[in-house]
Amino acid sequence: MAAWELQAYLSLSLNNVNLSKEVNTLDEHTLIQTYFSDVGSAYLAEQDVRISVGDDSSIISLPAGKESVVSVDTSIEGVHFLDSMSADDIAYRAVVVALSDLAACGAAPSWYSVALTLPEFNDTWLKKFADGLRRLSDDYRVPLIGGDTTKGKLSITVQVNGYCDSGKSILRSTANSNENIYVSGLIGEASKGLSYITNKSEATDQQIKIYLNPKARIDLGIRLRGIASSAIDVSDGLLQDLKHICTASGIGAQIELDKIPTSLSVTPSIPDINSGDDYEICFTSSPKNESLIKEISEELGIPITSIGKTNDSTTISVIDKEGHEVPVDSGYTHF
Repeated sequence: MAAWELQAYLSLSLNNVNLSKEVNTLDEHTLIQTYFSDVGSAYLAEQDVRISVGDDSSIISLPAGKESVVSVDTSIEGVHFLDSMSADDIAYRAVVVALSDLAACGAAPSWYSVALTLPEFNDTWLKKFADGLRRLSDDYRVPLIGGDTTKGKLSITVQVNGYCDSGKSILRSTANSNENIYVSGLIGEASKGLSYITNKSEATDQQIKIYLNPKARIDLGIRLRGIASSAIDVSDGLLQDLKHICTASGIGAQIELDKIPTSLSVTPSIPDINSGDDYEICFTSSPKNESLIKEISEELGIPITSIGKTNDSTTISVIDKEGHEVPVDSGYTHF
């Protein structure tokens, strides 16, 4: 595994037993072998990984005719996940939110690495964390190939790699005016799950699960190659993320609020649709692809809804069913 390193601890706890202060180092190779060496190892050959965990660097063979699509995502305790969450859910969620970026680019995931910062050594927590990674690897058929370990406030940085046919990756910057704007799935479900966890607001078991274990729409992203003119995953809020497409492509958009798909029985409010953590795909496409997109939706069993159109302006406007413009606040901001 590339550059795994665990800083020396003067006092370690293993299975709730305090170790002697004479034990001031932890063998990094033992740590790797115990918790991470076999995570996703069944998929190494399938993903063209020649050298993985256990060496100074990983070595990957780039498939012919493919381009590598890479993304990095950091999850910090108290910001991107709750300290009350199980370690396996923390691990699973941290990798999925990074894989979601690959889905928006139309890439098929191939491998991932994890840089883990821990406040202290905890055998039980690490076992559960590794279990979450194994579950993720099995769900998406991707191996863990390396990473790093340090001491500090709990955070997880995940690097993911995927492949796409050369020149076929979906970008944010290639949307055109007078195209349809679509979004997959339902918007606002994860925020309801989070609200239940934090303050016991009403939510279904499914909404709670969507927050704890989101899905990366990999299959949809792959099917949208050559159909979507642009795409982005909805992580910071639907309107916030759509704005990134508009800015990168030099266009504007008009969204019809009552068309945005939610589980609500009434027209959603702006906070309902702009709270983030949905990890659905928002994309643009020519009107001529409308029937093809409907076929993809039916084949994959994923709802895909047209929610508006792009235009020649440089702003995003949201219109209610009476035709009145609705004031829009920003979604999640990183700083």
